[in-house]
Amino acid sequence: ESVVGTIPKIIDSTLTVYYDVMKELLPTPAKSHYTFNLRDISKIIQGCCSAYVKSCKEAIDFIRLWVHENQRVFGDRLICTEDKEILNKMLMDQIQEQFGYTKEEVYNAERIIFGDYLQGIEVDPKFYVQVTDTKLFVQKIEEYLEDYNAESKHPMNLVMFLDACDHVSRICRILRQPQGHALLLGVGGSG
Repeated sequence: ESVVGTIPKIIDSTLTVYYDVMKELLPTPAKSHYTFNLRDISKIIQGCCSAYVKSCKEAIDFIRLWVHENQRVFGDRLICTEDKEILNKMLMDQIQEQFGYTKEEVYNAERIIFGDYLQGIEVDPKFYVQVTDTKLFVQKIEEYLEDYNAESKHPMNLVMFLDACDHVSRICRILRQPQGHALLLGVGGSG
């Protein structure tokens, strides 16, 4: 019930953050991909609707999911730390204004990461839950890589550290959504 009570405030906060992002994070020649539209709101809500009911029992759990979805939809496009800090301030302002929570209450782990891969690949249904143990998270991604390398004719010798696993998690989130697709860009020779 506490989660249901947060939904109108989540919708209001999503719209406020969207309009603030549109106003503050404008496209420039170096940031020409800073184009945001109503589909972004849809993606945030779609991500929030993916929550596993038993893992989102309290309002704070649902707020963490909302923060994660905003960081994925808006934050993953941002290319500099300054812009990411602007987005995080917008999110925390809304959380404090609408719900009264502090940053320390919201960030119960090193990072807010949600995914549906911790239970295993063959498990069905897959539950979209928060990753609270980053060591287990990295270990699980390494296991998936080992399984892939054991079956593949072209094994990938990768070092899976937390940031790399975070990127894998982002890609998994995109691919689990209907018509999910992404363009991945990286610096040559970086992996």
